Amino acid sequence: MSSQIQKLVSKSTRTKALHLTVYLLDLWSFIPYYMAHLCNALRGAGVDARLGSVRYHLDRNYFRSAGSKPDSFLLDFGGGVKANFLRRIVKTAEYLANLFVIGLRLTFSRLDILHVQFLPFLDRGFRFELWFVRWVHSRGIRIVHTVHNLLDRDSREGGKPLFEELYGLVDAIICHGQEAREKLKKDFGVPIEKIWVIPHGPLFVGKPTESKKDCREKLGLPVDETIVLCAGVISEYKGIPFLLDAWKTQVESGAKSRLVIAGTGDAGLLAQIREKVEREGLRSSVTLWLRFIAVEEIPLLHQAADILVYPYKAGTTSGALLTGLNYEKAIITTRLPFFQEHLNEDSEAIMVDYGEVDGMAKALTRLITDPEIRERLSSAVAKRSKTGDPWKNIACATIKCYRGIAQSVDLNRS
Repeated sequence: MSSQIQKLVSKSTRTKALHLTVYLLDLWSFIPYYMAHLCNALRGAGVDARLGSVRYHLDRNYFRSAGSKPDSFLLDFGGGVKANFLRRIVKTAEYLANLFVIGLRLTFSRLDILHVQFLPFLDRGFRFELWFVRWVHSRGIRIVHTVHNLLDRDSREGGKPLFEELYGLVDAIICHGQEAREKLKKDFGVPIEKIWVIPHGPLFVGKPTESKKDCREKLGLPVDETIVLCAGVISEYKGIPFLLDAWKTQVESGAKSRLVIAGTGDAGLLAQIREKVEREGLRSSVTLWLRFIAVEEIPLLHQAADILVYPYKAGTTSGALLTGLNYEKAIITTRLPFFQEHLNEDSEAIMVDYGEVDGMAKALTRLITDPEIRERLSSAVAKRSKTGDPWKNIACATIKCYRGIAQSVDLNRS
């Protein structure tokens, strides 16, 4: 009889886990593309996933076009304000109000998992988001936090204790690679059994039907040059100045080539990049698209390129790389653990140490001047990219994490 009871309890627990209600939280809309893909994949796997995000201020219709409807109860006017300073003020006020309202709603509604993606004010040294996390946890709701990129900012003076407290509060932490897992354990004291390594997925998976030549003509890029593309949100850790130093050395080889740097970022950093291109006399061989790149332009850019380059000096994940892998191009990266986890050096990509200007220049020149090597590398990447639906696999792994902490709570309560 006891055996039959155990089987019934086990079956009940599994059934409950299959009907999870999850709230995905990114109230600043810091990672809209990731949120849309994850939310859609979880819904496709049978999870009641709710998108707790305002609309992305650079593409207010993105969630709708992606088939992901955000929480309709959230205040969401700030993203439509054009002036940067005023937009930040309005968005901050909305953020505080939305956080408070969500806390109240969770007091009266059923929710199994709060999946926190990004806490922008904790990142700036404020504590109030920790109070929100504590309140939610006191309601009996399990909390998962995804650490998207474990950078030095998380361990800066005065900031590390806040993140240690956050990591101690949540029930599970998701990161995207083994390096981040080891750093969480070593630098923040997170128990290894609390950490789930779940890959990041490609953010733009659609491939254009146009040829490389047609894509270049549509984008206004030269059709007779070898094009090297560095695309993505531009941040200091992505090593653009290092790439430009190497490019200056590379152009002296005389190969007919063009570097395209595409993406937006901090205005000060973008100004530094423009100034460096002018100062180093690179304007004739470097195209700068230092602006928001619309979703429909991203596949065209990748299709138009011959080589993709990721000159990062730090980082524990890269949505840009995982997006780039879909387009089956020759790739150059720096030797970061995350890149080494996803690509085999020499057989699938050329890798150089960050800061080695001559090494990066030689890698660029080698691929620019040798189409056979480009073809060999792109063929190897093509084989790797044809391994099923990555977001379906990510959703399955994430659900396994949800079930794990939900079942542990059920067992503790029984």
